Amino acid sequence: MSQTNNVGRLLWLDWMKVWATLAVIWGHFFAKGDVYVFVFNLQVFCVISGFLYKKAPNWWICIQKCFWQLLVPTVIMSTLMHLEAYFRCMALGQSYDISWPWFFEWLLLGHRWCMGPCWYFYSLIVIRIIMQMLPEKKWIYFILFVALSGGAIYLHIIGFKASNSNINVLLCMPFFLIGVFIKPYKSILNNIHNYMLELVLFLVFVMGVYLCGNYNGYVWMYLNGFGNNYVLYIIGGMAGTGMLYILSMWLSRLPYHAMVQTLSKGSLLVIGLHIIIVRRLTELPDRVWGEDLAFAILILLAFVPIIRIAEKYFPVILGQYRINAN
Repeated sequence: MSQTNNVGRLLWLDWMKVWATLAVIWGHFFAKGDVYVFVFNLQVFCVISGFLYKKAPNWWICIQKCFWQLLVPTVIMSTLMHLEAYFRCMALGQSYDISWPWFFEWLLLGHRWCMGPCWYFYSLIVIRIIMQMLPEKKWIYFILFVALSGGAIYLHIIGFKASNSNINVLLCMPFFLIGVFIKPYKSILNNIHNYMLELVLFLVFVMGVYLCGNYNGYVWMYLNGFGNNYVLYIIGGMAGTGMLYILSMWLSRLPYHAMVQTLSKGSLLVIGLHIIIVRRLTELPDRVWGEDLAFAILILLAFVPIIRIAEKYFPVILGQYRINAN
C-alpha cells in the first residue's frame, strides 16, 4: 500500500517533519525528560534534508537556492526574534543592548546567538555548498562521513565548544549523509505494510532512544556537543528517526492530511519563530512535564493559519521562491 497522495507526495515524510518539529518545540521548554528529545529531534531533520537533497545542475542555481530558500528566511526570522526581545525590554523599561550592524555581521559569520533555532538553516547552507562541490559518489560521501565524525570527536576530546553554525556542520552533516544513503530505498520505505514488523521495529527504536538518552546524556548540537559517546549519538539519532518513521507510516494511513501538509511545508517558519512564544511561556512558574507538551502542541497548531497566510502573502519567509533556471 503506497503512502502517497494523488500527486506522489510522501505523506509519511510530512508526518515525520511535523513530529520532528513538535519535538524541537517541546525540547526548548527544557522540561523533565528533555534529554530523550535531544537524542533525535534535530537529527531527524538532518536525515530528512539529506533524503530530499538533489544536487543543483550548476553553481548559479545552487547559490540562488541557498540564498532564497535558507539565508533570506534565516535573516528575516532572526531579526524578528531579536526585535521581539528588544521591544519587550523597552516596554518593561529594561535595556537590550544590540548593535544592528554588528548583529548582521556576526549572523553572516554563522554565530548561533544571532539566529537562535535558525542556526540549523545556516548549517544547511554550508552543507549544500559542500555537497555541490563533491562528485555524486557514495565512497566519497563515506569518506566525508568518517572525516566529519573524526573532526567532531577531536573537538570533543580537546574540550572545544563553539556556538557557531559553521562548526556545527560536523554534527549535522553525518546525519544528512545518512539521509542521502537512505534515499535509494525510498520505494521500500514507501510501501512497507506489515503491522507486526512495524510494531517490533517501533519498540526497538523507542528502546534505542531511551538507552541512548540514559547513557549518552545531553546532546547539545548547537555547541557541537554529541553527548558522552559519538557512536551512541549516531545510534540514538537513527533510532529516533526510525521511531518517527514508523509512527508517521501509521498516521499516513489516516484519511485527513491537509493540516499536516501545511505544517510540513511551513516547518522552516515554525522552527524559526516558535522560540519567541516558548521564551514567554517558560517564564510561567511551576510548569510540569505534561503542561509543556500541551503548550508545544498548541504552538504547533497555532502556526497552521500563520503558515497559510505567509504562503499567500509572504512566501519568501517560508523559503518558497521560484528559482530561475536560466
